[in-house]
Amino acid sequence: MPVKYREKAQISIVKFQSTAWLLYIGSILFMIAAFSQLAQANLFKFLISGGVFFGTLLSATWMSKGLRNKFHYRQRKFVINKPFPLMMLASLTLGACSFIGSWFVGGFGLFESLAYGLGAAVGSVLWYGLDEVASSSFGAVQDQDSKEILALSEQSIVNIEQSNKHIKNHELSNYLNNIVKTSREVVNTLVNHPEKIPQARRFLHSYLAATESVIKRYADTHTLVEDEKLEQNFKQVLQNIDQVFNEQNQKLLQNQVFDLDVDIEVLNTLMEKQGIN
Repeated sequence: MPVKYREKAQISIVKFQSTAWLLYIGSILFMIAAFSQLAQANLFKFLISGGVFFGTLLSATWMSKGLRNKFHYRQRKFVINKPFPLMMLASLTLGACSFIGSWFVGGFGLFESLAYGLGAAVGSVLWYGLDEVASSSFGAVQDQDSKEILALSEQSIVNIEQSNKHIKNHELSNYLNNIVKTSREVVNTLVNHPEKIPQARRFLHSYLAATESVIKRYADTHTLVEDEKLEQNFKQVLQNIDQVFNEQNQKLLQNQVFDLDVDIEVLNTLMEKQGIN
């Protein structure tokens, strides 16, 4: 239980840290300036101040989105498409807004305004950092199809980890941790031996994806009803999944052919019988 509370606290901290609070607070200054110009009946400066306010607000939104993208990117080793560099765009937008606000509203000279704009952009980069630029660790994997399979498989594993954070039962959570650990071992083996990817394609496409779906549905619905039988059934399913995952991992390491057709049918029948699938 303490582990679950720590995980929830960590999620809250990540959400708090991935919000550009300083930029949101800074935008309020331009909003105040806009209303001040409106009170003085200065339409031009009111429009400029309003535009700078919305520009700074947009910069804060982009920076927050970029921080979240950076956090999620660091959780993954295999990424096909890197996210758009929103953090850099946010810093440049903030610099432009600071320049315009200083020149047209603050009444500073051109070079002073440029200095304020440059200072705002550089300060934003120093405080929040830049977008993640590290390359994905695909190793010896070259063809695009195999890279997509690995990326989707890793996404399924991450989704299982996220679902596990919503399951309070310690025993069930341990089974999920074992499944995640074995799945990562399979994926890492395939990265080091890409010639085995065709052999494991069915496992990754059908088995891992189906496991992710079942676990996610249970995590989303198990708190809505108090059903001890459902929990026991899910425990039995996880035991079988854990066992089969370990067996398939050993077959992969021993260069044996994956024997998934029978395993999948057995588990599907078990899930349907127990009302989980």
